[in-house]
Amino acid sequence: MAATQTYENHRHNPKLTAIGFFLVLLSLVAFALRWLKIGGSVMFGVGLICLAAADLVLLQISRSYTIRLQDRIIKLEMRTRCATLLPPPQQAALGRLSTRQIVALRFASDAELPALLERADREQLSSDQIKKAIKNWVPDWDRT
Repeated sequence: MAATQTYENHRHNPKLTAIGFFLVLLSLVAFALRWLKIGGSVMFGVGLICLAAADLVLLQISRSYTIRLQDRIIKLEMRTRCATLLPPPQQAALGRLSTRQIVALRFASDAELPALLERADREQLSSDQIKKAIKNWVPDWDRT
């Protein structure tokens, strides 16, 4: 991903989607050839393999998009939560953390969030280290 987004590089080109469409096209060609009695059972096998691979690509796209969307929502929730709990200098620390660190902080209670946020920023704790440091765990039962 580019460090700075501009008009020239802002477009999203999902490579997995193109691969999925290519695999579906290959499977359709293989099935059509089989229907035309060209290639026999080999073409049918190729069609099934391409269709199965397209299904796997679709599952990967579905899962990765779901996770990215949830992470964006969690970041927004955390900004809103921190706006009510923290003074502006501490809120700025949230902007210096990675998405994974912010996602990990959501499990912290309101009472321990300010100190843990400051520590995560200062010591650049990993998401796993942040989760292990939480004393009063707030569960997230809505994560898919």
